[in-house]
Amino acid sequence: MIQWQRPSLSNILTIARRDFVARVTTRAFLVSTLLLVVAAVLVALAPVAIGYFSREGSRVAVFVGAADLQGDPVAVVDHLLNPPDESGRTRAFVVDHSTDLEGSRREVTDGTLAALLDVERDGRGAAVFTLYTKAPTDSATVVVARQAAMSIAVADRLGRSGVSAADQASLFAAPEVTVRSPDLTKPPVSADDAAQEVADTAVIVALEMFLLLAIVFYGTWIAQGVVEEKSSRMMEIILATASPVQLLAGKVIGVSATAFLQFGAALIAAVVALLAQGEVAALVFGEATGTSLPAGLTPSILVAFSAFFVLGFLLYAVLFAAAGSLVSRQEDVSQLITPMTLIVCAAYLVALYASLGSIDITATWVVVLSWVPFLSPYLMLSRLDAGTVGPLEVAVAAALLAVSIVVLTWVAARIYAAGVLLYGQKPSLRGVWRAFSGAR
Repeated sequence: MIQWQRPSLSNILTIARRDFVARVTTRAFLVSTLLLVVAAVLVALAPVAIGYFSREGSRVAVFVGAADLQGDPVAVVDHLLNPPDESGRTRAFVVDHSTDLEGSRREVTDGTLAALLDVERDGRGAAVFTLYTKAPTDSATVVVARQAAMSIAVADRLGRSGVSAADQASLFAAPEVTVRSPDLTKPPVSADDAAQEVADTAVIVALEMFLLLAIVFYGTWIAQGVVEEKSSRMMEIILATASPVQLLAGKVIGVSATAFLQFGAALIAAVVALLAQGEVAALVFGEATGTSLPAGLTPSILVAFSAFFVLGFLLYAVLFAAAGSLVSRQEDVSQLITPMTLIVCAAYLVALYASLGSIDITATWVVVLSWVPFLSPYLMLSRLDAGTVGPLEVAVAAALLAVSIVVLTWVAARIYAAGVLLYGQKPSLRGVWRAFSGAR
């Protein structure tokens, strides 16, 4: 039987330091960190890039062949393509008046123009429209052009019938529509509130995705690191001076520190890029768009995410380490970590669909699952963003997660203690049970 030794902090820190230094000094770590930082900056600046390319390819021209056309079709198209925006951002489309139909058609062909709307009159005197574009028939440009054609045609008919522009404005004034939840205790939702809700949801989904990637990627690191040491017989040398429990704790701490360092570098780079987004937009567009973080990154969200990121990662890290101790070949690692990976992905998908509204976030089963330690890092963030859970409940869920880490560390340590000494055996449920029940 394996004899348990009293955990030694010095041994744990020595193992953690060894694992940390061995990883951060490799060329693979340096290159992957650089790529991750670059990717984080590119994602943070993606809105600027999207705005730049969409602006370059989103020029629309209007050719008016009907000289007596009532109203201003260019203004109508411009209003529909560029609805009023209080944020002051660069307009999505540039709408021009064309005086050369053939020349504008050639511009559509070579991609200089996104679309050309030709307004003519037929033999009966009615306004007819032809849209020249290479965009799909269901694209936003085509849909808006159809709406514009309808507005222009109706305004022309009313003008020719003697209805003044002022009277037309009152006829086409948009009615007031109130959007609200069926729960009448909640206040009505304005258009700005709806837009902000979408932005906040995007922030939560991105944070939960970061956690998913960290657990799967670095958890696999931990499992593969254990197998690598077992296959090289390095484990036997280490076990001469440290207990399996100390080895488990040291390896989890070492790899976790490596993960936090790499993700921290990417996070800092992303925050700096977000803060500099206004200056970058000023260089690209000639006007700034602000230098603030997304509104969804509230202090409560940041604190909750930080806590659940650390706790959630540690919870799965000890299990990945225990799984790695049960096999001796790298090709067997995926077989054991697949169930844990599926649980992580399932938790992320439930939280994603709940955040997007595809799943009722107030449903009883969702609320119950949000208290399960393996799922709470995701679902509690979604519920906090939706406003269905308070800070006290989030704190209790984090405390339960911390307690679960302690319990699972004890369980994983028993499996680890027996598993690190097993060589050449294929992983199985019976083997896991023997490892757990046989360790002392």
